[in-house]
Amino acid sequence: MAIFYYNPSPYGVASLKGAQAEAAKLGIQLDAFDGNNNPQTQSTQIQDAITTGKYQAFWVWGLDDPSLTPIINTAISKGIKVACADYTWGTLAQQNTLAATPTCATTIGQSIAPEATNLETTMDSACTKAVGTGHCNIAFLPGLANYPTDTNRLNQMTAYYKSKSGYTFTVMPPGQYDQTQSQSVAQTFFTAHKNINVFATFGDQMAQGAITAMRLVGGYTPGQNIQVIGYGGAQEIVNEVKSGEVYATLGLYPAGESELGIQYLDEAVKGQSIPNLVNIINPDTRPAVINKAFLDAHPNYVPDWNLEGGLGTAG
Repeated sequence: MAIFYYNPSPYGVASLKGAQAEAAKLGIQLDAFDGNNNPQTQSTQIQDAITTGKYQAFWVWGLDDPSLTPIINTAISKGIKVACADYTWGTLAQQNTLAATPTCATTIGQSIAPEATNLETTMDSACTKAVGTGHCNIAFLPGLANYPTDTNRLNQMTAYYKSKSGYTFTVMPPGQYDQTQSQSVAQTFFTAHKNINVFATFGDQMAQGAITAMRLVGGYTPGQNIQVIGYGGAQEIVNEVKSGEVYATLGLYPAGESELGIQYLDEAVKGQSIPNLVNIINPDTRPAVINKAFLDAHPNYVPDWNLEGGLGTAG
């Protein structure tokens, strides 16, 4: 089998490690290809993998599903089983609601539109904590300027706050899903903006970089005069939700998705029936929003991954 993953970020590495762990358990030879956030690189990697003729299955974390579709169709025509990670394969509109597609033997992930809605709800409640009924200034740090799912969620949230009074929603320059780059972006931003009440982002590693920047800039104390919302459910950020430094993080499950992806591909290659669609979100074990209330109610919750790219642990 081959896994094609997004990038060398902690999220990307966690998706790889989850796949490697499951492949080792099942006795599968798994080759890994890092797209490094470049859709063209990933397209070439998949085309080259097809050409070798050595693979029976592909586990794909697509950087640009529409452009990859004809390549994946070629793989399928060669008898390669393809499983698709994170979102519905297809256009931006198709990614709004998780659905099975003929392109993928199975799709494992969650819907895009509810992700943005969950962010909106969480930012609204963080604003209430920060300013009560006063005007709330939100700063949002996206990941990549040209990443389709970022664009989709950001467009939804921007339209949402344009339609509401009492909020200013400012989009920061992208943090590249990188902790160091996010720290740099946030340090410049928070030096120039002293009135932000809520900070949110698309990645826990970016949240961690921004928290470091807030400490360096001064004037901001996360959990006190600024509410911080991460994204991903990484071990370190979950711990900071417990301590009150971070208001909440939204749940992503790269290792869990990969474990299921490799398992189901193995079954498909063996001719067994597999589910066309798996929504990774589960209210008790893989929640969409991880806040203090959830953690108090689920003291044994185990995060899926950590900011070193490894897997999460209890406590």
